[in-house]
Amino acid sequence: MWKWVKRKILLWQNPAAVTHELILNRHRIYIIPNKTGLVYVLILVTIFITSINYNLNLGYALNFLLISCGWLGINFTYRNLSGLGLTATASPAVYAGELAHFSVQLNNSAKFARYALHIGFDKPAMQTVDVPQFSTHSLTLATEAAWRGWMSCPRIRIQTSFPFGLLTAWSYWKTSMQVLVYPRPESNPPALPYIAAGNSGTELTLGSDEFSGVRNYQTGDSLRQLAWRQMARLSSQDNQILLSKHFEGGQQKMCVLDFAALPTNLNLEQKLSRLCAWLLAAEKEQVRYTLRLGNVNYAQNCGADHLQACLVALALFAQES
Repeated sequence: MWKWVKRKILLWQNPAAVTHELILNRHRIYIIPNKTGLVYVLILVTIFITSINYNLNLGYALNFLLISCGWLGINFTYRNLSGLGLTATASPAVYAGELAHFSVQLNNSAKFARYALHIGFDKPAMQTVDVPQFSTHSLTLATEAAWRGWMSCPRIRIQTSFPFGLLTAWSYWKTSMQVLVYPRPESNPPALPYIAAGNSGTELTLGSDEFSGVRNYQTGDSLRQLAWRQMARLSSQDNQILLSKHFEGGQQKMCVLDFAALPTNLNLEQKLSRLCAWLLAAEKEQVRYTLRLGNVNYAQNCGADHLQACLVALALFAQES
């Protein structure tokens, strides 16, 4: 008996092993009467005492009938959770201050449906779902991402009071799911620190490029680069072709985003916040940029892959391993 109690206490403190999958069993499910159940017990006691005082046979029968219903409720409430599978999937990265989303899938392999399941990180914001027999149900849980870096999924609580509402069966799940949180972009950052090739510290202005032809559209090309005339001539109703104008010569904007060059009155998080805002601004303006972050130097480039690599570096910079 003591070993069973000790195991329950340990599971309460550490409700589930670190995993992306979990099947609820008797070692992970807890069940106790809720407030309604306690009132129900009080009513049973009152009926029983009244039946003894007035020798009411029908009172005894009613009392035992209600006790049987409550006893059956224990079994049905426990069964509503027992054997239910939970699966976690990865979620996309977010910026600090935004909502981090964690995807959870409920797998019901039993031949009976599971009703009135409440799942969430805390009681006030729980979602209520029903899972039919031999089916799955996917849902997304959200919580605020306060700090940059890897954010672990908070402890998930799943509970039910089905069918009578007299008892509450619940379980906890601490999954190993994590979401990467980028620094919060500065709201009003200074202008990008443009430089000119071979002329460090001087802002670069666009030159007058010479038109050299058209090429296939590439991700990141602006609408001004689209070759509308050639697209209209070559495209058909069933085959739409995207073409961009290609220029040669002239100059191109570029900038160096150097962590060490930022003002000393900014703390670490403020510096990373400014660099994050500059990265997004450079991508929006299609400016090639170099990121210097400590001993790491991300070569001059632009595009989605380059942006993601730089954002990951900002998110994990000076993080304890």
